[in-house]
Amino acid sequence: MSGLQLRPYQEDMIADVRESMRRHHSVLLQAPTGAGKTAITVYMMSQAAAQGKRAYFLVHQNELLSQTSKALWRQKLEHGMIASGKARSDMLAQVASVQTLIRRMDLYKEPDLIIIDEAHRAAAKTYQEILKRWPNARVIGLTATPQRTDGKPLDLMFDDLVMGPTISQLIEAGYLCDYELFAPPNAIDLTGIKTSMGDYAKDQLEAAVDRPTVTGDAVAHYIKHARGKRCVVMCVSIKHAEHVVEQYRAAGIMAESMDGTMTDAQRASILERVASGQLLVVASVALLIEGVDVPAIECVQWLRPTKSLVIWMQGVGRGLRPHAGKKHLIIFDHVGNSQRHGLPDDEREWSLAGKEKGSKKSSAEQEVKISQCKQCWAVFRPGPSECPSCGAPVASVQRELEVVDGELAKIDKQAIRREQKREQGMARTLGDLVALGMRRKMSKPAEWAAMVMATREGKRPDGELFNQARKIYNQLRGAA
Repeated sequence: MSGLQLRPYQEDMIADVRESMRRHHSVLLQAPTGAGKTAITVYMMSQAAAQGKRAYFLVHQNELLSQTSKALWRQKLEHGMIASGKARSDMLAQVASVQTLIRRMDLYKEPDLIIIDEAHRAAAKTYQEILKRWPNARVIGLTATPQRTDGKPLDLMFDDLVMGPTISQLIEAGYLCDYELFAPPNAIDLTGIKTSMGDYAKDQLEAAVDRPTVTGDAVAHYIKHARGKRCVVMCVSIKHAEHVVEQYRAAGIMAESMDGTMTDAQRASILERVASGQLLVVASVALLIEGVDVPAIECVQWLRPTKSLVIWMQGVGRGLRPHAGKKHLIIFDHVGNSQRHGLPDDEREWSLAGKEKGSKKSSAEQEVKISQCKQCWAVFRPGPSECPSCGAPVASVQRELEVVDGELAKIDKQAIRREQKREQGMARTLGDLVALGMRRKMSKPAEWAAMVMATREGKRPDGELFNQARKIYNQLRGAA
């Protein structure tokens, strides 16, 4: 394991996983995109091999397969690859395509440890068959978003959830880059669009967003705010992506589309040209939501509305990795996803429970209420009597804002953060914090309040503090 240097928070995450594994058979580790889950995987597989134990790393994309294999070779860890076209080996460490492994399980010994990448997918049938065939294997899942689009719970696969650092903590420490967000005062009208598998139906969505006015505005905003920067455009369909590429090329900007019909070599070539700067704009259909590591991406443009917090968070995460010369990520949200799901670095309460029966939202998808100032276009949560950014009266802060020439307004996230910190700072006691968590409609306000109070005191929360917070929560809920 020569040369592998873990960051301090990565060491903490590994220690927390170890502690959890002493009590549980399967653990899900949550950490934001860009936190270095590949490095953590390499460390855990290397440690297992050193102890003579078998460790299999399961992925669902060929890009992830190759990416992880290269990382293991850099650490001189011999390993096999369970994938189409790869010869069988009996090495202790294996990087496996789920689709191939499910067909070849009889050829391999049961591992001691299974590590699942993008583990919010682990409720799928293929993963379940693998875990049932190898019931004695300990399981560690890795994901930035422990939630499924279809709302299925993850507590059937995992016994415990271990939380890593937040996006805001990683931005503040310099491990992720900051961002600027441009969004419309009014979101696109999606009334009547049906839902399929937890998200908007693609055929109806394509008709709603694939119009010359929408696509033209996208190109104009890129030219105005991000000309010359490497940009990923999130599109609804192949046809939509092709139309976007046509508009960009008509404006003299190098652009290509990327979708699942392409070969691995074709997709790899596109990503290499993006990384080198030979290609500026890639219109993507689903492929750049998860797993692709291209730190050179400087702009993420959303022309795909989504009901899924997972898709929003994973897609934005493609551009949050630092890169030489990149001051910050630019996010163009033409379709109001930030109004549905909040800012990328908002604090979120993740849970293994999934969506409650009859509920359209999970614990991390609480109702996002955002006001926007007509004077300075700052976006902030309702509550203050004046705009936190410019001091304009709140009476002028409404959602029914006029859209002028389709112009996106720059979101003043600093104003939002200042208001959040001000509110939290005003909450002096544990009871104040619990009440604030309830006003913010957190799924677990008592647990959040205990964590904040413990952090202020420079210690980890203990059972007594959690119990105090839960008692206060029950009293406040009863009084309401």
